[in-house]
Amino acid sequence: MNEPIELQQLQAELVELQTQVAFQEQTIGELNSALGQQQRDISELQRHWDVLRQQHVELQARVPAAPVDEKPPHY
Repeated sequence: MNEPIELQQLQAELVELQTQVAFQEQTIGELNSALGQQQRDISELQRHWDVLRQQHVELQARVPAAPVDEKPPHY
């Protein structure tokens, strides 16, 4: 009599484990997609940063250096 109850319990535990694995696989897939999107976003931001940095360097080269010890015109 004890055996059918144990078998039913084992089957229920197996179903529960299979359900958990299915949810974990789904979560891993979602996390993988999110990670891929984040990497694409980081790459795009890096490209923008490189362009901005280059523009800054070019603008700095165009601006004449301010004299260090020159008195302002109102003196």
